[in-house]
Amino acid sequence: MIYEGDLWYRRSFCAKTRPGEIGVHMARNSGGAALVLAAIMFAVPTQAATRADIFTVSVPVDATAANASAARDAARLDGERRAYAAMLDRLTLARDRGRLPAPTDTTLNQVIQGFEVAHERRSSVHYLADYTFHFRPNAVEQLLRDHGIPFAETASKPVVVLAVLESPGRPMLWDDPNPWRDAWTSAKPAQGLVPIAVPLGEVEDVTAIDAASADGGDDAHLRAISANYDHADVLVTRATLHPAGGGETVSVSTTRFVPGSPGGEQSWVATYTAAPGESDQDLLARAVTGTVAQVEEAWKQANMLDYSQSATLVASVPADDLDSWLAVRQRLAATAAIQRTEVISLDRHGARVALHYVGSAAQLRVALAQNNLDLSGSDPDWVLQQSGTAHESPPQ
Repeated sequence: MIYEGDLWYRRSFCAKTRPGEIGVHMARNSGGAALVLAAIMFAVPTQAATRADIFTVSVPVDATAANASAARDAARLDGERRAYAAMLDRLTLARDRGRLPAPTDTTLNQVIQGFEVAHERRSSVHYLADYTFHFRPNAVEQLLRDHGIPFAETASKPVVVLAVLESPGRPMLWDDPNPWRDAWTSAKPAQGLVPIAVPLGEVEDVTAIDAASADGGDDAHLRAISANYDHADVLVTRATLHPAGGGETVSVSTTRFVPGSPGGEQSWVATYTAAPGESDQDLLARAVTGTVAQVEEAWKQANMLDYSQSATLVASVPADDLDSWLAVRQRLAATAAIQRTEVISLDRHGARVALHYVGSAAQLRVALAQNNLDLSGSDPDWVLQQSGTAHESPPQ
């Protein structure tokens, strides 16, 4: 179906229907020939699927109106505005939220690239569905820059959460019950730049690390649990419940570890007091939300992109086969700080590439690491390779 006579039509959307679901996508020229030529020339595309995920927001919609059509329109408009707000919240600091540009029709037309609709249900006056909105990265960036609002768009690798409950006698991690770990397992925080993974407590997890090792930040055991999750960073979050006059208080101490790199950790503390009538379960859920916000804010603060600062870095990329080179190329494409990549030379041992990037070299190194790329060395001998790959000089 094609929606006409409203914003949907003016954005050139078209729809595909399948049983029980409607998928709505923007119609656009795929530029197939240009893509083939780009692949042959090894040019790195400016955007990749992983970066597109950062600029994608899903929201449920629910509206009632005089008729089904009006309910659908009201739901879609509400969904647009909530997705827009969630998108800007994802990229910006909490202190700047009051300065974010309002979601006018003009602004929404500029920044929304397309959307999909799933699980659509309706009656004569009621409409429910799940909407997924895709935003134009360049348009969102320009909007924030025009309003002088700093932002980050480098996504962190997933962080593995170890929820330690401090209890009399000993800390608890995999024990059952552990209400602090249950709160993390049940939590559904808004999708941000720091994906959260909570281990299921399977044999591999229990073998890798116990509560005391997590509580003490033991690097060997942190590396073991990290290895189970694609060498992710580890978030050890410790909760202590204190009885209070009108309810519980929970003190939370959280540390983000980079296993194998002692001294690179970050820490936060916070205390949450139960509101009148608030259950312990709801209190712990609120503490989880607050902890996630602390981690997100710290990540964004460290990875703000400064477009007034740009540079070019030339690096060697060891690659003995085409698949290795293509893997590096794909990961470069997913790195938001890189604006453009040029291939200077190619031979059977790898490539030399020029990376045109914004921000500092230190920020670039962090951004590349999130895509499992290691940047080592210094000018003029930078080396870029996939994480865990030992670099050897090619034979003469």
